[in-house]
Amino acid sequence: MFRVAIVSLLSYEKIRKVIEKLEIEVVDSNPDFVITYGGDGTILYSERIYPSIPKITFKNSELCIRCHYNVNDVEKVIKNVINDNYHIVSEIKLEALTKGRKLKALNEIQIHNKVPTRAIRFSVSVNSKQFEDLVGDGVVISTPFGSTGYYMSVGGKPFRKGIGIAFNNLHMRKIRSFTVPLKTKIRVTINRGDAFLIADNVDELIELIAGDEVLIMKSNEKAKFVRIFE
Repeated sequence: MFRVAIVSLLSYEKIRKVIEKLEIEVVDSNPDFVITYGGDGTILYSERIYPSIPKITFKNSELCIRCHYNVNDVEKVIKNVINDNYHIVSEIKLEALTKGRKLKALNEIQIHNKVPTRAIRFSVSVNSKQFEDLVGDGVVISTPFGSTGYYMSVGGKPFRKGIGIAFNNLHMRKIRSFTVPLKTKIRVTINRGDAFLIADNVDELIELIAGDEVLIMKSNEKAKFVRIFE
C-alpha cells in the first residue's frame, strides 16, 4: 500500500476519512502521492514542497483550471490508483538563475517592475533575437502548464509546446507573445530601474537592479500528475 500527503488550505476531513477507510497512510514526508484540495495556487504550492511527486488534484470550486477531480469523487479516484488504473502526465518546469540564486516555477517566471508607478528599462536575448532597451513593466516567461494563467492576462496566447514569452505593458511598442523551443536559454538584463524576479506564487522575491542579468531555461525537474483511465 502507498503513502499520501494531503496539501490544502481548507478543511480536508472528508478526504482524510476516505483515505483512512481505504487503509492508506497519511504522511508529511516521503509520500508516494500528493493529494491537493483547493485551487490552482494549491497545486503550485504542493509542487514546491513535494517536487516531482505525482499529484492527485481535487477542486473545491470551478475556479481551479488545473484541478482534474471533484472532491465528491475521492474514493473512486483513489480506488483507481490502488488498482493501477492510471497514468502519469508530466509537465515541464522552468528555472531562473541570477546572482548565485535559483528559483523554479511550474507556471511562469516573471521579471516585474518593483514600483508599480515606475517602468523598468530592460533587454531580452532569445536565440538570435535581441530585444534591446525595452520600457515597461517587465516580461513573463511561461510553461505550457502556466500559459492559461498570468501569461495569458498580459497578452500571451495559450500553447502546448515550448516556452512562451510575453511582454508586460510595454511603452510605445507592441511585441506579440511567441514561443521558443524547450532547449532555449533566455537572458534578461536590467538596464535601468529596480525589479523583482518572481516564480509562480512564491513569496520569495529576488531584487534586481541595473546591470543584473537573469538566465531562464527549462528545469531538469518535471511536475507529475495522476490521470485515471475512465
